[in-house]
Amino acid sequence: MFNKILGTLTCAALAAALSTTAARAENTKLRFAYLLADSMLPIMAAKKAGDYEKAGIDLELTEVQGGPAVVAAIASGEADIGYSAPVPPINARLNGINVKMVLALAHEVDPDKKFSWLVATKASGITKLADVKGKKVAFNANGGLCELTWRDHLLAAGIPFEEVQPVILPFPQQEAALEQGSIDAACTVNPFYSSVIGNKAIGATVIAKGIIADEKEPVINDVVFAGDDYLAANRETLKTFASVTDKARRAMLADRAKEEAAAVEFLGLTPETAKNFHLPIVRPEMTISAADVQKLLDSMHKTGMLPEPVQADDMVDNLAQ
Repeated sequence: MFNKILGTLTCAALAAALSTTAARAENTKLRFAYLLADSMLPIMAAKKAGDYEKAGIDLELTEVQGGPAVVAAIASGEADIGYSAPVPPINARLNGINVKMVLALAHEVDPDKKFSWLVATKASGITKLADVKGKKVAFNANGGLCELTWRDHLLAAGIPFEEVQPVILPFPQQEAALEQGSIDAACTVNPFYSSVIGNKAIGATVIAKGIIADEKEPVINDVVFAGDDYLAANRETLKTFASVTDKARRAMLADRAKEEAAAVEFLGLTPETAKNFHLPIVRPEMTISAADVQKLLDSMHKTGMLPEPVQADDMVDNLAQ
């Protein structure tokens, strides 16, 4: 009798295990390449909580050094979707890599919702934008959003871009370079900005804020994008991803303590610096439009990053509800 009961229990346990395995096997694997930045917080928190898995997605996160590396991961087939500023996928599209932006994760707008900064060291003697002439200024990638930021603000101040010395330096390396004096100023974003500002050895001064100088209307600064073929074949999976991400964003926005705790856990901020951290969200919805991207394209042309005007119509495929 005992052996019979044991056999029944064993069969039941085996059936349960097989059922669980089968359920997991039904989940869709979604490989996501990203650079560490503030807009990723809700996604990282939702992944840890198992929210994507519950919705049928096995989200695989891979951190890379910058937006061009995200594009490269998608182009090589190592990632299905990616997160970066909008300029890398714009450049990818212009160079024959067929990706489209599908979600907007962040915007910024005048006067006080700014999430990109130009900062200078105390040792550089730079106290205002005009002082950067002849100085070494850093941005994280050629042709990226931070190059556009430098170009647009310098143009607005009447300073030719040729009058500064550009230095290409990934975000994680900029703080040490500022402290050591190998660069005088940098374009930065969170979490790196919070650390730089808190570094007394740098004595950083903010000389400009915002992606572009004129942000009377919201300007998009973080997006999710995917290859055209993957988007066409996996639209429902990406819509599910968007739905889970939307809920995670709204939950974090509604709970200040949760936002601060996530900044400490995932971005490495101290509890003190996290008190001054805010998600770069102006619009709660993640809807992206060609008009959003067009503002950046117009600035890229105006500042010399694009030789000819470009239209954004084929660069966007909105998946937000």
